[in-house]
Amino acid sequence: MTSKQSAHQRPGRILVVEDQPDIQALIAAILRPDGHQVTFANDGEAGVQMAQRDPPDVILLDLMMPKLHGYQVLQALRSHPATQRVAIVVVSAKAYASDQRKALEMGASAFLQKPFEAKALRALVRQQLDKAVLTFWGARGSIAAPGPETVRYGGNTPCVSLSYRGVQIVLDAGTGIRPLGVSLQAAACGKPFEVNLLITHTHWDHIQGFPFFTPAFVPGNRVNVFGPHSTEKPLEKVLRGQMDHEYFPVALGDMAATITVRDVAMDPFQVGPFTVRATYMNHPGMTLGYRLEAEGLIVAYATDTEPFRALLPTVKSGENVAAFARSQDQELIDLVRDADVYIADAQYSPEEYAKKTGWGHTNYVDAVTIAIEANVKRLVLFSHDPMHGDTQIDQKLAHCRALVAAAGKSIEVIAAAESVPLEILAR
Repeated sequence: MTSKQSAHQRPGRILVVEDQPDIQALIAAILRPDGHQVTFANDGEAGVQMAQRDPPDVILLDLMMPKLHGYQVLQALRSHPATQRVAIVVVSAKAYASDQRKALEMGASAFLQKPFEAKALRALVRQQLDKAVLTFWGARGSIAAPGPETVRYGGNTPCVSLSYRGVQIVLDAGTGIRPLGVSLQAAACGKPFEVNLLITHTHWDHIQGFPFFTPAFVPGNRVNVFGPHSTEKPLEKVLRGQMDHEYFPVALGDMAATITVRDVAMDPFQVGPFTVRATYMNHPGMTLGYRLEAEGLIVAYATDTEPFRALLPTVKSGENVAAFARSQDQELIDLVRDADVYIADAQYSPEEYAKKTGWGHTNYVDAVTIAIEANVKRLVLFSHDPMHGDTQIDQKLAHCRALVAAAGKSIEVIAAAESVPLEILAR
């Protein structure tokens, strides 16, 4: 690490899939002085094998490779649990826009055209190492909804991973945590690792995947669980309860990893580089929303909540009710304010919400309103209704984008889809 690098910039492990010795030598000369460990694969087949055997931090991949073309390499890496989340930068002399689009569509993180400048390569590698990556493993509210109608957005219940500077944070433990666990364990290649699980509340759709979380069964791993305190049933007791022998054949105590469970207070706490702040959500029972901040990055996760301004006027009357409701909603707005990414409850349409007021969820128009008031950069529509197929979610997304455009705002709106990563670049 040079004296100009800040303390948080860690060297990376870089695998270069490149068959030209002069390009290999050039890349090594550019990256090794920054402390990066650089290894080489001389053909596509070797590149796939090396990456899957010991996943690096970043892969630099040429397209026109012997044995396996770069597209085939991309396909193989993105379909394997060990490498599906590794940053892959295509470095190629092909200047066609169609090739660049195809590489990105197949899962490449970036495209760098040959010949390249040393400064551009160094900056791009640094960017890949410094970015945070959000991946949605389950985005369905209430109950899992697998089937042909939910193929594109997925049917698993809530689970989101956040990876940043080697720290793994998991938000909720719905059924989506099962494929996440498979991916984390494969990427570890037998080495022990630590994962931090933040649970918003203990309704079943947010914890039901935990008994199937593979890393919790592997000796040497550490699983740190954070969640809301309850005077009746503390978080650890709830987790043990759903694994009672009447419901499940394996007990919590049978998990071989070191598992710690911590009740979350309202005071901010640290998880790796992240300062985490929790706020109570307007949802039945004790439910939290989380704000995670690290070195300029802000991620807000408020997946189960109902705006007071939509609920209170339906159950109480009086001229002060609306003003009071708006004041209560301010806590949610403050939690998500200026977030790079706001993962929002957007389960219902306005028409559906009219019939389900008081169920503890938000209609997507209110989600957009909150995002605009809080000045967020990206709004992720989350907690998809189990009755909504892909086409209905497409319509919801289009409507929300139109609302943002009509308000004259530049908020990027996306709908959470399983296995689709969302990159957040450090400021």
